[in-house]
Amino acid sequence: MTAAALVRRSDLKRMAEIAKAEGVRVEIEVDGKIIRVSPDIPENHKQQRVDMKPEDFTSLADWQAWRDQERAREAQRHS
Repeated sequence: MTAAALVRRSDLKRMAEIAKAEGVRVEIEVDGKIIRVSPDIPENHKQQRVDMKPEDFTSLADWQAWRDQERAREAQRHS
């Protein structure tokens, strides 16, 4: 016979919905054990593309290296 779950699935789903909607970690304590549900890391924590301007580069080689990286990223996104 299996042991009863500390938290029902419906309770976990409710916790997950709140965590995602509010962007917070939700936790409850049952019998001295803490159960936490955290939201996914928001998109704003991912590295953003920076639009560079010609004056941002100190040399032609820097600009060419940046251009090559950008082209590689574009190719990777489209593959």
